[in-house]
Amino acid sequence: MKIPRRRFVKLLTFGTATSLVAGKLWQRDLLAFCELPPGEEGAVLKIRLSDYPALQQAYGSVRLGINPISSEYPDGDFYPILINRDGLGDFHVLDCECRHAGCVVPAYDSTQFVILCPCHGSRYDVDGSVVGGPATEPLYQYQFELDGNDTLAIHIPCWAFKAQLSVAPGGAGSRVQLDFPTFPQVTYRVGFREHLQDVLGPASFAATPSGPANQTSLTGLGTPATIYLDRTTPTGYYTVSMDVLEI
Repeated sequence: MKIPRRRFVKLLTFGTATSLVAGKLWQRDLLAFCELPPGEEGAVLKIRLSDYPALQQAYGSVRLGINPISSEYPDGDFYPILINRDGLGDFHVLDCECRHAGCVVPAYDSTQFVILCPCHGSRYDVDGSVVGGPATEPLYQYQFELDGNDTLAIHIPCWAFKAQLSVAPGGAGSRVQLDFPTFPQVTYRVGFREHLQDVLGPASFAATPSGPANQTSLTGLGTPATIYLDRTTPTGYYTVSMDVLEI
């Protein structure tokens, strides 16, 4: 049975930042490794707690992910993350992979006070600890920080990636070319702002060097993607981000 889901696009604070300043390229990469080398930082997902009414109350729970769910498993490489709030107001950020057979666990059930795996009945507490088998290990936990107000910053190393920006062939007035790896069934978008202090806005792009720049998103296939953007300003800052779904 396919699990119903609501789709929300949320702001991601990770990806690749690139810019074109006075005709010269500048770039800062965020590397994509599940086991990061010393000194490297992975992806950081920042969410506003006020965007999720469930997290405003005790035992509230939401699932967020970059892959949709097909039956009991992710339709892609990544399981959703599960954000729970316990009775003391503390948050717990967990991976939704059941430690028994790899099914996707649902949100915390505040009426039954349990996370119940739909496949074989493993039961987890609000903090991810096991309260009933067949699972014998707790759900994986993600590191996170709460800013004391409304922002939860979640560290997810495996979601990070890097991109390469270059001037597309054709001379100084040509398009810029953006190359980046993709994960299967993940939706990617490009953002642009002329100056650092400007608000980031959506940027349309082309799939070919000379094609119309009329695309606003692409779905990853697990292979490298190449897109082309028109250069309309002497200075510009680009970002590549992934859609986050509430599922």
